[in-house]
Amino acid sequence: MTKKKKEPRWQREQKQRKKYKSRQIVGYILAIIFFILITGISWRVYGDFKNSVWDGKNRLNLVLNINPISLVSFDPSSQTISFLTIPDGTYIEAAGDYGPYRIEKIFPLGELESRGIELLAASLETYFGLPVDGRIKAGGEWQGTGGAKRLLSGLIVLGLKEKSLTNLSRWDLVRLWLMTNRTRGHKVEVVDLGETTVAEEFGLPDGTKAKRVDNQRISRIISNLFTDYQIRQEDLAIAIMNAGGETGLATKAARLVANIGGRLVEVGDWPERLTECQIKTTSTAKKTYTSQKFARIFGCQLRADLEKDSRWDVMIILTGESW
Repeated sequence: MTKKKKEPRWQREQKQRKKYKSRQIVGYILAIIFFILITGISWRVYGDFKNSVWDGKNRLNLVLNINPISLVSFDPSSQTISFLTIPDGTYIEAAGDYGPYRIEKIFPLGELESRGIELLAASLETYFGLPVDGRIKAGGEWQGTGGAKRLLSGLIVLGLKEKSLTNLSRWDLVRLWLMTNRTRGHKVEVVDLGETTVAEEFGLPDGTKAKRVDNQRISRIISNLFTDYQIRQEDLAIAIMNAGGETGLATKAARLVANIGGRLVEVGDWPERLTECQIKTTSTAKKTYTSQKFARIFGCQLRADLEKDSRWDVMIILTGESW
């Protein structure tokens, strides 16, 4: 048996250098892949933070395009969830110039213009005098009131899987899911409009019966379910002025402000026509939650134009092109 010839030292060192270089290259590739993954995840998380519509501290109002269509409100401070369900066949005014529509037909109407859930949310916001922060569009039946919390949790998970179903960011959805699942069952309230005195029957031209909601009588239910306690706690004096000429614009906005806890001291007309809405505040009121909230609701620019001794803390001046 012949003895295997030992490799020269220089050959062994050359092989070791090649292995070392190969490992270095693999290490560099893995580091680059890791960096790309971390950068992508960080950018996605940043995008979720940037696109967040909810601060996680104050009341969040949602419209759920389910059957029956529902308005849902979550209040983090009291850990309560409120459901307001609107039965099929209920007529409300659709946003824009569409006029009265059955509630379940507004989403398909909006889909013709690729804004189904947006039209539904705008219609509910205007008709019920309630700001709608988030939207989740999903089909399916909801049977019974016992599954309200489970339903909301399931829709949040659905929104996480299919981002196109909601305007909430993933960060919003994760926080809402965690808080919803910590909410105790006795803190979940469900109100069916069809079982209240605010829904009344009326006859259609074809002789059939339908229901409509008296949007004045419903204000008490809305304020009970959807009051923003941060606005009520700040208790700022609020005035609303119509600078657009549209009849009832200020009155309509005043109803929303009052429904969610604002303290109204004046509603009237602005002496001149404006093309863009404004919110005038005192210097101390500009950074308050109330001012920031109404700036988001009405899409107005905030300006600290009011004197310190003004009778108003916040003056909302609306135009026909605004809310």
